[in-house]
Amino acid sequence: MDATSNRNMSNPLLLPEIVASVIDNVHLVPDILNCACVNRMWSVAALKKLYRGSLNDMQCRTPDIGSLNSLFVASRERFARNMSFVKHLLLSTDAIALDQIGRTKTACYEKCRALRHRKYAKLLLRPQGSGLTSLVIPFEIKGQDWSIISDLLLTPTIEYLAIDRSYCGLVMDSPGYLQEPIIPSFTNLKALTVYKQDGGSEIYELCQLLRCCDLHLFHLEERAHSRAGRMEQTDLAEVLGCLRRHQNLEALALFVRHFSSPLGSRKEEGQENPWPRLKALYLAMRPQDWLQLLPKFNDLQILRLQDVGSGFPTINQSVLHRIAKCRNLRVVDLDLREVDDVEALLDIANYSPLLQKLRVKDERLSRKHYRREDLFFDLLRDLPQLEFLAFDAKFEMDGAKLRDLAQHCPRLVVLDLRYTELHLSLAEMINLDPLFQLETMTFAKIYFKDPPRMQTDAIQSIATEWRRIFPRLRGVRCLTDPPYGMDDDWSDWGEESETNNGSASSDDDSSISDFEANFDRQYPLRRKLWRVIGYEEDPDIHHKIAYTWQTNLEIKTIGWPVVPLAAFSDPDTHSTTAKSDQ
Repeated sequence: MDATSNRNMSNPLLLPEIVASVIDNVHLVPDILNCACVNRMWSVAALKKLYRGSLNDMQCRTPDIGSLNSLFVASRERFARNMSFVKHLLLSTDAIALDQIGRTKTACYEKCRALRHRKYAKLLLRPQGSGLTSLVIPFEIKGQDWSIISDLLLTPTIEYLAIDRSYCGLVMDSPGYLQEPIIPSFTNLKALTVYKQDGGSEIYELCQLLRCCDLHLFHLEERAHSRAGRMEQTDLAEVLGCLRRHQNLEALALFVRHFSSPLGSRKEEGQENPWPRLKALYLAMRPQDWLQLLPKFNDLQILRLQDVGSGFPTINQSVLHRIAKCRNLRVVDLDLREVDDVEALLDIANYSPLLQKLRVKDERLSRKHYRREDLFFDLLRDLPQLEFLAFDAKFEMDGAKLRDLAQHCPRLVVLDLRYTELHLSLAEMINLDPLFQLETMTFAKIYFKDPPRMQTDAIQSIATEWRRIFPRLRGVRCLTDPPYGMDDDWSDWGEESETNNGSASSDDDSSISDFEANFDRQYPLRRKLWRVIGYEEDPDIHHKIAYTWQTNLEIKTIGWPVVPLAAFSDPDTHSTTAKSDQ
């Protein structure tokens, strides 16, 4: 035994393996930086993780342009060494400028110093080792001179490219493209995202790029502030014409305001599926030509129909029936605005046993007089795999209904019932089944029975039961509560509670009148309870968890995430590394 122990202690690989294992389980950037300060061995392991970058986690993005400039000025040697660790390069500023009315500007005004010199630009864009896997330049870098380095933008190793629309022309006008065939340089490119903001259409250059690759994912996002900068229907028709050649396409995300037929001029009945391998479809509108094709996408697993504005037609029953015919769906995300027959949602639940996410946003469901409690629980009975539930139904949920929810959907991670009120008593909580996986929960209001009677012992009892029911819950939100960060004065509430405690009824039955009579006590009670439990006072925690869940599923299903442009101007809410305790 001693001999074996001595051999292990002398194994030179043992300590680095331990260090690497520790670094792998460190998820916060400040903690990684602290690890880098221990010694050289820890520094190398920490810097590898810090500079590696991430496709979808904005906290683990490569350092912003300002930080890269500081490193470049401080030490060219360290700059070269650290750049060799990069796999997912993001070139963007850490502080996105806003215009006079608070909108994100369409450009980055901080230039990258290393790009002024071809030698160092090559270290950044074509690092030593296995090279870049992804390159992301979401905003135009104003004043950056690309004339001598444009041929370095798209390297043969890049599989994922996300760029501002202006760089399509830069890539296609590069000296490398003019002097030699560009197709070999594009053979590894499988995922292309183009962010189109104010400015010219750049459709010709985009189409040229599409003709030189075989994509699995295409994401086009338009964020023009003015009508003049928006893509026309004819422009999109040209783009779709090029995309129809991509028969290996698995994910298509079109967040644009003007749509064209996916089949072009070929609209005959029975037209074959333009993308037979399509697994994910994201549409910013609901064009009929696209909706009619839904049953033909046999492998479709992710469907998102987003409503980008008012004035769009009501979704009718036939559309929901078409969605229900997609039997492999795992995600159904619908901004419906108005549905003429919400009962048709049951068809989706009945015929989609694999469904993991159901999000239904509908104004009619959230109206006070429009109660859909029965519909809600009818949906849940057929969705045992559900992990993400967001439903705009307005009703009151008591302990019995929460128990039904836990029994029907035991795998829930995200629960967003922002128009629903949750009413609980301690007696009901004792009999509830745990929701072991739930990490974030949103209700309109959460009421507890008889708050004036709830002194320290009672709150501890509720906290104990709450932790048992929601062991992994990291954040709970009531939309009617004031935001985090506001000071609360507990002294008056505590003294008045003691005064009222003796006269409170000992009846343990829950009733709506009990809750409403004690309405003024509910907010301080909740805040005290959340503090006792120890929830993070992070207003972004709910968005982070939902974003994490969504992008993880996308990577698992299609290999890459669909990252919105907003992720780069609001990185805090698009961070996936706020890990829960295991």
